[in-house]
Amino acid sequence: MGALSAPGPLRVCVIGAGPRGTGVLDRLCALATGPVEVHVVDPYPAGPGRIWRRAQPNLLWMNSRAAGVTLFSGADNDVPSLWDWARSAGAGALARDELAEEVGRATSRWFASRPLASAYFSWVFQRAADRLGQVRVHQDQAVDLWETEAGQHVLLASGETLVVDAVVLAQGHVDVRATPAELACQEFADRHGLGYLPRGQADPAALAAVPAGEPVLLRGLGLTFIDTMVLLTEGRGGKFRRTLDGDLVYEPSGLEPLLYAGSRTGVPYHAKSDNALLAGAPELPRYFRTDTVPPGQLSFLDQLWPKVCKDIAYGHYHELFLGHPDRVRLGWPEFLAGLDAFDWGSPELADLVARAVPDPADRADPDSWTDPLAGRSFPDAEAFQEWVREHVRADLDRRSQSHWSPDLGGLGGISWAVLTVLQLAGAGRLTAKSQVTEVEGWFLPFMSFLTSGPPGRRLAELLALSQAGVLRFLGPEAKVRAEESAGRFVGSSPRVPGEVPARFLIEARLAEPNLAESADALLRNLFGRGECAEEELADETGRYRTGRLAAHPADHRLLAADGRAHPARFAVGPSVGTVHRPGVEPEIEAFGQNDRVARAVLSLGS
Repeated sequence: MGALSAPGPLRVCVIGAGPRGTGVLDRLCALATGPVEVHVVDPYPAGPGRIWRRAQPNLLWMNSRAAGVTLFSGADNDVPSLWDWARSAGAGALARDELAEEVGRATSRWFASRPLASAYFSWVFQRAADRLGQVRVHQDQAVDLWETEAGQHVLLASGETLVVDAVVLAQGHVDVRATPAELACQEFADRHGLGYLPRGQADPAALAAVPAGEPVLLRGLGLTFIDTMVLLTEGRGGKFRRTLDGDLVYEPSGLEPLLYAGSRTGVPYHAKSDNALLAGAPELPRYFRTDTVPPGQLSFLDQLWPKVCKDIAYGHYHELFLGHPDRVRLGWPEFLAGLDAFDWGSPELADLVARAVPDPADRADPDSWTDPLAGRSFPDAEAFQEWVREHVRADLDRRSQSHWSPDLGGLGGISWAVLTVLQLAGAGRLTAKSQVTEVEGWFLPFMSFLTSGPPGRRLAELLALSQAGVLRFLGPEAKVRAEESAGRFVGSSPRVPGEVPARFLIEARLAEPNLAESADALLRNLFGRGECAEEELADETGRYRTGRLAAHPADHRLLAADGRAHPARFAVGPSVGTVHRPGVEPEIEAFGQNDRVARAVLSLGS
């Protein structure tokens, strides 16, 4: 299918009306030079979609500050940030709304509630729709897609069929069907009259079934856990208050369950940084760039992680030496010369750091970040609880006090490393095994653990809940088994003594992308016919599937099982990947993807 031959507007169907679908619509609006007719399909409200829909408790927050939330996607557009909108158009639109109080106290560093984010995304969507003119919203589910000479036919659950020239899949985080292990947990729970909630976003309606006063096991300590924690405590009438000393304490309502949470690391994600660099931003990247890596195919852990560590150290020490010169014994030029000359992990570098930085707490140690509990053992569960509480207190201090601003410099090093890794992946420089198992399986989740955690207030609440006895930690490498004889779930950790029996288990985490097990009817139908495929990376190290929907790297056209790119079907979002090919740089952020897709779609009408 090439350019349109029939007269009339270019007909486009965007499936998914959340921020990604809205972003594509925004770019179509900005770039269109001729008539375009857009159908938007989503069972949830257009703009916020499912995740950011208005009908959620305002206890649930965004995880980015208001000034950093935007659907702005190009120099030729003028969509403001959530913060800009709240001060202008939003302030007027919500003057008599229940959100007016939140808007009145919002700042640029505010973590907006999901209902307020919903209002912003709704406004952005409607603004783009009004400017484009021909936009029809179908609050429905797309369940199948086929093509004829007339175009692409999109079947909706209601029975209506839309005939268009191009289709953009923008469903966002796509749910997956239960795994065999999850089905076994559900079957065990049903048989014994227990409670079980599978992976997914924290759902207030589903959490209403969690009994008060009983132990409840939670697998996961990331952002989904934080939302679940909030809904089961403050969401049930508990109150947080400040003492005269400024400490946050929790006053239970009596309706809370007793939360026992565990994960692989055993500790929650690090708090969002609320710090500032005293010495200004270091010039990163310094050691880990595409032009400093060895030739040939690369292994991330063996060949690149040491360079990442050096950039982390450079960012850390740049801030320490220039922002806190009273805490070092050498001048920055002398120290930097040694850092440039010595390999990471070498005795020479260790000696230099020992001479220059007298306090071990001031030294960069990124290897220790990967396992906060390395080498630690605990005599009993209570000793572990106190260790976690102290870990959280220290994290809150390090993320907020200027004394610890070198940490922020180090985080800059790892943030730049992600960009370099993605560039190397896009250029085909990583082995398939390294990209899937080391980068996507370890490094990117590790990056999220360090930098994509909750606002500091949430960790302060977690600490207060722990001190009140409402929340306890199972330990690292947490396991849950079904104890048939007693008819209950049992949680434990191999590194913390004791076991916790419970009658309710919550999978407080999101499912990884898995196209083959997608819960989306449209994707299942396309996959079953070979009209879409999982992203696959293959070389001499093996063949690896990522679980994501395969799309062409240049314009995100949908790839079929035979590898061919469909000329009129596109896909964007977190459940979409691209088959990386040498010489093709990856799109490393959503705005660029939306722009490329919009341009490719509009080219069909030229």
